[in-house]
Amino acid sequence: MAQWEYLEPKFDEVLSAYDVPVLHAKEFHDTKGPFTKWSRVKKRSFAEELFSFTDGRMYGLSMTVRKNDFVQAQKKTGRFATMSSIGVCFASLMVRPLLDPLIAPLAKEMGVSFLIESGNKNNAEIKRYFHKMSKAETFEGLLRSISFIDKTSCRAIQVADFLAFHSRRYMRNHDRFSGKVALPTCAFLDIIENHVKLWQFGGFGTPQVTTGSVDKNVPNLDALRALQKKPFG
Repeated sequence: MAQWEYLEPKFDEVLSAYDVPVLHAKEFHDTKGPFTKWSRVKKRSFAEELFSFTDGRMYGLSMTVRKNDFVQAQKKTGRFATMSSIGVCFASLMVRPLLDPLIAPLAKEMGVSFLIESGNKNNAEIKRYFHKMSKAETFEGLLRSISFIDKTSCRAIQVADFLAFHSRRYMRNHDRFSGKVALPTCAFLDIIENHVKLWQFGGFGTPQVTTGSVDKNVPNLDALRALQKKPFG
């Protein structure tokens, strides 16, 4: 949280300087709202300034699933009956900080808290899942808290949405061509990646259980790490 406390006023400084009361990634993409009449050059300059403060202070995680595959898997296997595709994405992202070699040591030291944009219909599902997992011995008490924040009151949530929007579009376009065409990376993802370490994953096919049975068979994170495999087959 200390890094967000540092970055929040920095983000606000840039966004206020550009007269952006709330950063909506869709409006930015469509050049609408406060971005009306912005040139491509101005957009790139804005993105560069926005992420210029984040070097070494931010790690971007993005998970995308093909919804149709997920729905079909639910029907065929009967698994994930109480989860949505967004819930599956959250489940993957929830575990990632605890297992990723780059940030796991920090997560081990300080624990992990989540700030989620309020208003999404899947938030109740995400909240239930988090609290269930936070009580499991597997996670060693490191899943500390989850809060739901109004997007208009939090610049960090707005910036996270900016990353999620562009990452999702890139993964969607990549999937659309099934790897047959080498697509250029989104210019704004390139700018972000110049300052932020990114982990982006696309889940296509049938989701697999990655955490095993979260009980005595997976007593700690070392045991969970040993079970790691691709979350989609």
